[in-house]
Amino acid sequence: MMVSEADLKNVIPNDDQCFLMYFIVGTYFGPDIRGETTKKSILQRVAEGLPPYTSNQLAHSFIKVVELERVYYNILRNSDRSLILKVTSLRRFFQGQAQGGNCNYPQFPDLFPPELHPHSWFKNRFKIIHSLVFINNPEGSHLNSNDVERFKRLSGVNDLHVERDAARLQLGACFDATRVMSNANVSVGEVERGDNNVEHCGGGSSGVRDHVYVAAATTSGDGNVMHSCMTNEDEGDPYKVGPAMLFLPSRPSQKELSDIVAATKNGVALTGSAAMGQVGPIIGLIDIGECEDAYLFRGSLPGVKRDEKEFNCEVGTDGKVLMCGVTTTGEKSVSRYSQVFEMQTHNLCPPGQFSISFQLPGPVDPHQFSGNFGTDGILEGIVMKGECT
Repeated sequence: MMVSEADLKNVIPNDDQCFLMYFIVGTYFGPDIRGETTKKSILQRVAEGLPPYTSNQLAHSFIKVVELERVYYNILRNSDRSLILKVTSLRRFFQGQAQGGNCNYPQFPDLFPPELHPHSWFKNRFKIIHSLVFINNPEGSHLNSNDVERFKRLSGVNDLHVERDAARLQLGACFDATRVMSNANVSVGEVERGDNNVEHCGGGSSGVRDHVYVAAATTSGDGNVMHSCMTNEDEGDPYKVGPAMLFLPSRPSQKELSDIVAATKNGVALTGSAAMGQVGPIIGLIDIGECEDAYLFRGSLPGVKRDEKEFNCEVGTDGKVLMCGVTTTGEKSVSRYSQVFEMQTHNLCPPGQFSISFQLPGPVDPHQFSGNFGTDGILEGIVMKGECT
Protein backbone atom coordinates (compact mmCIF):
# COMPACT_ATOMS: atom_id res chain seq x y z
CA MET A 1 0.00 0.00 0.00
CA MET A 2 1.37 3.39 -0.99
CA VAL A 3 1.74 5.99 1.79
CA SER A 4 1.35 9.59 0.69
CA GLU A 5 3.50 12.48 1.84
CA ALA A 6 0.47 13.92 3.67
CA ASP A 7 -0.02 10.62 5.53
CA LEU A 8 3.64 10.60 6.58
CA LYS A 9 3.29 14.11 7.98
CA ASN A 10 0.40 12.86 10.12
CA VAL A 11 2.46 9.90 11.36
CA ILE A 12 5.92 11.40 11.93
CA PRO A 13 5.94 14.24 14.50
CA ASN A 14 7.94 17.30 13.52
CA ASP A 15 10.35 19.15 15.81
CA ASP A 16 7.73 21.54 17.22
CA GLN A 17 5.31 18.72 17.95
CA CYS A 18 8.02 16.68 19.71
CA PHE A 19 9.10 19.73 21.70
CA LEU A 20 5.54 20.37 22.89
CA MET A 21 5.06 16.74 23.93
CA TYR A 22 8.33 16.75 25.84
CA PHE A 23 7.76 20.14 27.47
CA ILE A 24 4.18 19.41 28.56
CA VAL A 25 4.92 15.98 30.02
CA GLY A 26 8.20 17.06 31.61
CA THR A 27 6.77 20.26 33.12
CA TYR A 28 3.30 19.18 34.24
CA PHE A 29 4.03 15.67 35.54
CA GLY A 30 6.38 14.29 38.13
CA PRO A 31 6.97 11.23 40.31
CA ASP A 32 4.68 10.81 43.31
CA ILE A 33 7.33 10.73 46.03
CA ARG A 34 6.03 9.75 49.47
CA GLY A 35 6.32 12.52 52.05
CA GLU A 36 7.08 15.19 49.45
CA THR A 37 4.75 18.05 50.38
CA THR A 38 5.40 20.02 47.20
CA LYS A 39 5.43 17.83 44.14
CA LYS A 40 8.21 18.52 41.65
CA SER A 41 8.06 17.91 37.93
CA ILE A 42 10.62 15.61 36.40
CA LEU A 43 12.36 18.54 34.66
CA GLN A 44 12.53 20.44 37.95
CA ARG A 45 14.14 17.44 39.69
CA VAL A 46 16.76 17.22 36.95
CA ALA A 47 17.44 20.99 37.00
CA GLU A 48 17.86 20.98 40.79
CA GLY A 49 20.22 18.01 40.63
CA LEU A 50 18.13 15.84 42.93
CA PRO A 51 19.33 12.25 43.29
CA PRO A 52 17.52 9.52 41.36
CA TYR A 53 14.50 8.14 43.22
CA THR A 54 13.78 4.46 43.79
CA SER A 55 10.59 2.41 43.72
CA ASN A 56 10.62 2.31 47.52
CA GLN A 57 10.22 6.09 47.62
CA LEU A 58 7.18 6.13 45.35
CA ALA A 59 3.62 6.27 46.60
CA HIS A 60 1.12 3.61 45.51
CA SER A 61 -0.84 5.94 43.28
CA PHE A 62 -1.67 6.07 39.61
CA ILE A 63 -2.91 8.39 36.91
CA LYS A 64 -5.07 7.46 33.92
CA VAL A 65 -3.46 7.66 30.50
CA VAL A 66 -6.58 9.44 29.27
CA GLU A 67 -5.90 12.18 31.82
CA LEU A 68 -2.48 12.77 30.31
CA GLU A 69 -4.16 13.06 26.93
CA ARG A 70 -6.71 15.55 28.27
CA VAL A 71 -3.98 17.72 29.76
CA TYR A 72 -2.14 17.74 26.44
CA TYR A 73 -5.18 18.71 24.37
CA ASN A 74 -6.43 21.21 26.92
CA ILE A 75 -3.10 23.07 27.02
CA LEU A 76 -2.96 23.17 23.21
CA ARG A 77 -6.60 24.19 22.74
CA ASN A 78 -5.53 27.60 21.34
CA SER A 79 -2.55 26.45 19.30
CA ASP A 80 -2.36 26.02 15.54
CA ARG A 81 -3.99 22.75 14.49
CA SER A 82 -0.83 21.66 12.66
CA LEU A 83 0.99 21.42 16.01
CA ILE A 84 -1.52 19.06 17.61
CA LEU A 85 -0.87 15.35 17.37
CA LYS A 86 -3.47 12.74 16.70
CA VAL A 87 -4.10 10.58 19.71
CA THR A 88 -2.41 7.57 18.06
CA SER A 89 0.85 9.53 17.70
CA LEU A 90 0.53 10.84 21.25
CA ARG A 91 0.19 7.32 22.58
CA ARG A 92 3.28 6.26 20.63
CA PHE A 93 5.15 8.97 22.53
CA PHE A 94 3.86 7.52 25.83
CA GLN A 95 5.16 4.10 24.72
CA GLY A 96 8.47 5.51 23.50
CA GLN A 97 7.61 4.70 19.89
CA ALA A 98 7.38 8.17 18.29
CA GLN A 99 8.52 7.67 14.72
CA GLY A 100 11.03 9.47 12.56
CA GLY A 101 14.27 11.34 13.04
CA ASN A 102 12.56 14.55 14.09
CA CYS A 103 11.95 13.36 17.64
CA ASN A 104 15.25 14.42 19.16
CA TYR A 105 13.65 15.00 22.57
CA PRO A 106 13.32 12.42 25.36
CA GLN A 107 10.11 10.41 25.13
CA PHE A 108 7.90 9.37 27.99
CA PRO A 109 9.83 6.22 29.05
CA ASP A 110 13.02 8.31 29.10
CA LEU A 111 11.43 10.72 31.57
CA PHE A 112 9.50 8.12 33.57
CA PRO A 113 11.21 4.68 33.28
CA PRO A 114 8.70 1.78 33.05
CA GLU A 115 10.45 -0.11 35.83
CA LEU A 116 9.52 2.76 38.19
CA HIS A 117 6.29 3.81 36.48
CA PRO A 118 4.78 0.68 34.94
CA HIS A 119 1.77 0.89 32.62
CA SER A 120 -1.14 -1.42 33.40
CA TRP A 121 -4.90 -1.82 33.15
CA PHE A 122 -7.09 -1.09 36.16
CA LYS A 123 -9.56 -3.99 36.33
CA ASN A 124 -9.64 -3.96 32.51
CA ARG A 125 -11.48 -0.64 32.62
CA PHE A 126 -8.82 1.94 31.80
CA LYS A 127 -5.08 2.16 31.33
CA ILE A 128 -3.02 3.70 34.12
CA ILE A 129 0.56 4.74 34.86
CA HIS A 130 1.77 4.13 38.38
CA SER A 131 3.26 6.64 40.83
CA LEU A 132 2.74 9.71 38.64
CA VAL A 133 1.18 13.06 39.61
CA PHE A 134 -0.21 15.96 37.63
CA ILE A 135 1.21 19.39 38.61
CA ASN A 136 -1.15 22.07 37.35
CA ASN A 137 0.89 25.06 38.61
CA PRO A 138 4.52 24.05 38.06
CA GLU A 139 7.54 25.98 39.27
CA GLY A 140 9.11 27.54 36.19
CA SER A 141 12.24 29.26 37.48
CA HIS A 142 14.40 26.25 36.56
CA LEU A 143 13.23 26.19 32.95
CA ASN A 144 15.27 27.58 30.09
CA SER A 145 13.81 30.96 29.18
CA ASN A 146 14.06 30.21 25.46
CA ASP A 147 12.12 26.98 25.96
CA VAL A 148 9.42 28.80 27.93
CA GLU A 149 9.06 31.47 25.26
CA ARG A 150 8.92 28.84 22.54
CA PHE A 151 6.27 26.92 24.47
CA LYS A 152 4.13 30.03 24.97
CA ARG A 153 4.47 31.01 21.33
CA LEU A 154 3.51 27.57 20.04
CA SER A 155 0.77 26.81 22.54
CA GLY A 156 -0.80 30.28 22.74
CA VAL A 157 -0.82 30.29 26.57
CA ASN A 158 0.28 33.23 28.68
CA ASP A 159 1.57 31.40 31.74
CA LEU A 160 2.28 27.87 32.91
CA HIS A 161 -0.69 27.58 35.25
CA VAL A 162 -3.63 25.47 34.05
CA GLU A 163 -6.97 24.78 35.74
CA ARG A 164 -6.73 21.35 37.32
CA ASP A 165 -10.33 20.22 36.81
CA ALA A 166 -10.59 21.67 33.32
CA ALA A 167 -7.47 19.83 32.21
CA ARG A 168 -8.16 16.46 33.81
CA LEU A 169 -11.91 15.97 33.98
CA GLN A 170 -13.56 17.52 30.96
CA LEU A 171 -14.62 15.05 28.30
CA GLY A 172 -14.56 14.96 24.54
CA ALA A 173 -16.97 17.51 23.10
CA CYS A 174 -17.88 18.93 26.49
CA PHE A 175 -15.14 21.53 26.75
CA ASP A 176 -13.58 24.34 24.79
CA ALA A 177 -10.99 22.04 23.22
CA THR A 178 -13.65 20.43 21.01
CA ARG A 179 -12.24 22.49 18.14
CA VAL A 180 -8.77 21.23 18.92
CA MET A 181 -9.79 17.59 19.09
CA SER A 182 -11.86 17.66 15.93
CA ASN A 183 -9.14 19.44 13.98
CA ALA A 184 -6.60 16.91 15.18
CA ASN A 185 -8.94 13.95 14.44
CA VAL A 186 -8.57 12.52 17.93
CA SER A 187 -10.57 10.37 20.31
CA VAL A 188 -9.97 11.34 23.91
CA GLY A 189 -13.13 10.69 25.89
CA GLU A 190 -13.05 7.79 28.33
CA VAL A 191 -15.86 6.69 30.64
CA GLU A 192 -15.69 3.94 33.23
CA ARG A 193 -18.35 1.58 34.45
CA GLY A 194 -20.04 2.52 37.72
CA ASP A 195 -17.92 1.11 40.54
CA ASN A 196 -17.04 2.26 44.05
CA ASN A 197 -13.35 1.87 43.24
CA VAL A 198 -13.44 3.95 40.09
CA GLU A 199 -13.10 7.70 39.84
CA HIS A 200 -15.83 8.86 37.48
CA CYS A 201 -15.22 11.51 34.87
CA GLY A 202 -17.39 14.16 33.34
CA GLY A 203 -19.36 15.44 36.31
CA GLY A 204 -19.75 12.18 38.19
CA SER A 205 -21.91 10.19 35.79
CA SER A 206 -22.32 6.61 36.92
CA GLY A 207 -23.75 3.35 35.74
CA VAL A 208 -22.08 3.41 32.32
CA ARG A 209 -21.73 -0.12 31.07
CA ASP A 210 -18.28 -1.43 30.16
CA HIS A 211 -15.31 0.57 28.97
CA VAL A 212 -16.29 3.14 26.34
CA TYR A 213 -14.20 5.29 24.07
CA VAL A 214 -15.93 8.38 22.75
CA ALA A 215 -14.91 9.95 19.48
CA ALA A 216 -16.15 13.43 18.64
CA ALA A 217 -16.02 15.49 15.48
CA THR A 218 -17.32 18.92 14.54
CA THR A 219 -18.03 20.36 11.17
CA SER A 220 -15.94 23.42 10.45
CA GLY A 221 -17.53 26.57 11.76
CA ASP A 222 -20.91 25.54 13.05
CA GLY A 223 -20.12 23.12 15.85
CA ASN A 224 -22.27 20.09 14.91
CA VAL A 225 -21.02 17.23 17.09
CA MET A 226 -21.65 13.54 16.65
CA HIS A 227 -20.44 10.70 18.90
CA SER A 228 -19.50 7.08 18.21
CA CYS A 229 -18.89 4.52 20.96
CA MET A 230 -17.38 1.04 21.13
CA THR A 231 -17.08 -1.34 24.08
CA ASN A 232 -14.20 -3.73 24.73
CA GLU A 233 -16.39 -6.61 23.54
CA ASP A 234 -16.65 -5.03 20.09
CA GLU A 235 -12.93 -4.49 19.55
CA GLY A 236 -12.32 -7.97 18.13
CA ASP A 237 -15.38 -8.01 15.87
CA PRO A 238 -14.33 -7.19 12.26
CA TYR A 239 -17.95 -6.44 11.34
CA LYS A 240 -18.30 -3.63 13.88
CA VAL A 241 -16.85 -0.16 13.48
CA GLY A 242 -14.46 0.94 16.21
CA PRO A 243 -14.07 4.49 17.57
CA ALA A 244 -15.25 6.63 14.68
CA MET A 245 -16.02 10.18 13.64
CA LEU A 246 -18.97 11.38 11.61
CA PHE A 247 -18.47 14.61 9.67
CA LEU A 248 -21.65 16.39 8.62
CA PRO A 249 -21.31 18.68 5.58
CA SER A 250 -23.91 21.07 6.99
CA ARG A 251 -26.13 21.54 10.01
CA PRO A 252 -28.68 18.66 9.88
CA SER A 253 -32.43 19.16 9.90
CA GLN A 254 -34.42 17.74 12.80
CA LYS A 255 -35.58 14.87 10.59
CA GLU A 256 -32.05 14.08 9.40
CA LEU A 257 -30.80 14.05 12.99
CA SER A 258 -33.71 11.84 14.03
CA ASP A 259 -32.93 9.39 11.22
CA ILE A 260 -29.29 9.20 12.31
CA VAL A 261 -30.29 8.55 15.93
CA ALA A 262 -32.85 5.94 14.89
CA ALA A 263 -30.18 4.10 12.89
CA THR A 264 -27.99 3.79 16.01
CA LYS A 265 -30.83 1.95 17.83
CA ASN A 266 -29.84 3.17 21.29
CA GLY A 267 -28.27 6.51 20.34
CA VAL A 268 -29.12 9.81 22.02
CA ALA A 269 -28.93 13.22 20.32
CA LEU A 270 -28.54 16.49 22.24
CA THR A 271 -29.09 19.90 20.67
CA GLY A 272 -29.11 23.49 21.88
CA SER A 273 -27.93 24.28 25.39
CA ALA A 274 -27.91 20.58 26.33
CA ALA A 275 -24.99 20.04 23.93
CA MET A 276 -22.93 22.77 25.63
CA GLY A 277 -22.74 21.33 29.17
CA GLN A 278 -19.30 21.15 30.75
CA VAL A 279 -18.06 19.67 34.02
CA GLY A 280 -21.19 19.97 36.16
CA PRO A 281 -24.26 17.69 36.23
CA ILE A 282 -24.75 16.45 32.71
CA ILE A 283 -28.09 17.03 31.01
CA GLY A 284 -29.42 14.35 28.71
CA LEU A 285 -28.11 11.13 30.30
CA ILE A 286 -30.66 8.44 29.44
CA ASP A 287 -31.34 4.97 30.87
CA ILE A 288 -33.80 2.60 29.17
CA GLY A 289 -35.44 -0.48 30.68
CA GLU A 290 -37.74 -3.14 29.28
CA CYS A 291 -40.23 -5.67 30.64
CA GLU A 292 -42.62 -8.02 28.88
CA ASP A 293 -45.17 -5.40 27.85
CA ALA A 294 -43.63 -1.95 28.44
CA TYR A 295 -40.55 0.24 28.27
CA LEU A 296 -39.22 2.53 31.01
CA PHE A 297 -36.85 5.41 30.43
CA ARG A 298 -35.21 7.88 32.78
CA GLY A 299 -33.61 11.14 31.73
CA SER A 300 -31.26 13.41 33.68
CA LEU A 301 -32.52 17.01 33.44
CA PRO A 302 -30.75 19.11 36.11
CA GLY A 303 -31.65 22.80 35.99
CA VAL A 304 -34.59 22.27 33.61
CA LYS A 305 -37.87 24.11 34.23
CA ARG A 306 -40.66 21.72 35.23
CA ASP A 307 -43.33 24.11 33.94
CA GLU A 308 -45.53 22.28 31.42
CA LYS A 309 -45.52 25.43 29.30
CA GLU A 310 -41.73 25.23 29.05
CA PHE A 311 -41.15 21.46 28.93
CA ASN A 312 -42.63 18.81 26.70
CA CYS A 313 -42.01 15.08 26.22
CA GLU A 314 -43.47 13.37 23.16
CA VAL A 315 -43.48 9.64 22.39
CA GLY A 316 -44.17 8.41 18.85
CA THR A 317 -45.65 5.08 17.79
CA ASP A 318 -42.26 4.07 16.37
CA GLY A 319 -40.66 4.45 19.81
CA LYS A 320 -39.02 7.80 19.17
CA VAL A 321 -38.87 10.03 22.25
CA LEU A 322 -38.35 13.79 21.96
CA MET A 323 -37.87 16.05 24.98
CA CYS A 324 -37.83 19.82 24.54
CA GLY A 325 -37.39 22.40 27.26
CA VAL A 326 -35.50 25.34 28.71
CA THR A 327 -32.58 25.33 31.14
CA THR A 328 -32.26 27.90 33.91
CA THR A 329 -28.61 27.38 34.93
CA GLY A 330 -25.35 28.84 33.67
CA GLU A 331 -26.23 32.53 33.97
CA LYS A 332 -23.43 35.10 34.11
CA SER A 333 -25.05 36.71 37.16
CA VAL A 334 -27.58 35.39 39.70
CA SER A 335 -29.89 37.53 41.85
CA ARG A 336 -30.83 36.18 45.26
CA TYR A 337 -32.32 38.05 48.23
CA SER A 338 -31.54 41.52 46.84
CA GLN A 339 -27.97 40.47 46.13
CA VAL A 340 -26.35 39.98 42.73
CA PHE A 341 -23.69 37.29 42.39
CA GLU A 342 -21.29 37.43 39.44
CA MET A 343 -20.61 33.79 38.60
CA GLN A 344 -16.90 32.98 38.51
CA THR A 345 -17.36 29.57 36.88
CA HIS A 346 -19.80 28.35 34.25
CA ASN A 347 -19.75 24.56 34.45
CA LEU A 348 -23.50 23.95 34.41
CA CYS A 349 -25.54 23.76 31.24
CA PRO A 350 -25.94 27.32 29.85
CA PRO A 351 -29.43 28.87 29.77
CA GLY A 352 -31.52 28.35 26.68
CA GLN A 353 -33.66 25.92 24.76
CA PHE A 354 -32.62 22.32 24.20
CA SER A 355 -33.87 19.04 22.81
CA ILE A 356 -33.07 15.42 23.58
CA SER A 357 -34.12 12.64 21.24
CA PHE A 358 -33.62 8.89 21.38
CA GLN A 359 -35.18 5.67 20.15
CA LEU A 360 -36.85 3.02 22.30
CA PRO A 361 -36.12 -0.57 21.23
CA GLY A 362 -39.52 -1.08 19.58
CA PRO A 363 -42.93 0.40 18.69
CA VAL A 364 -45.16 1.68 21.50
CA ASP A 365 -48.68 2.88 22.18
CA PRO A 366 -48.35 6.63 22.92
CA HIS A 367 -51.85 6.67 24.39
CA GLN A 368 -50.58 4.46 27.22
CA PHE A 369 -47.72 6.70 28.31
CA SER A 370 -47.27 8.11 31.80
CA GLY A 371 -44.44 10.34 32.97
CA ASN A 372 -43.22 11.95 36.16
CA PHE A 373 -40.74 14.82 36.35
CA GLY A 374 -39.40 14.64 39.92
CA THR A 375 -37.89 17.40 42.00
CA ASP A 376 -34.58 15.49 41.81
CA GLY A 377 -34.31 16.48 38.14
CA ILE A 378 -35.06 12.99 36.82
CA LEU A 379 -37.84 12.46 34.29
CA GLU A 380 -39.23 8.93 34.43
CA GLY A 381 -41.56 7.65 31.74
CA ILE A 382 -43.35 4.33 31.20
CA VAL A 383 -45.01 3.46 27.90
CA MET A 384 -46.74 0.25 26.86
CA LYS A 385 -45.40 -1.66 23.89
CA GLY A 386 -47.27 -1.44 20.62
CA GLU A 387 -47.88 -4.00 17.92
CA CYS A 388 -45.14 -4.53 15.38
CA THR A 389 -46.21 -3.64 11.86
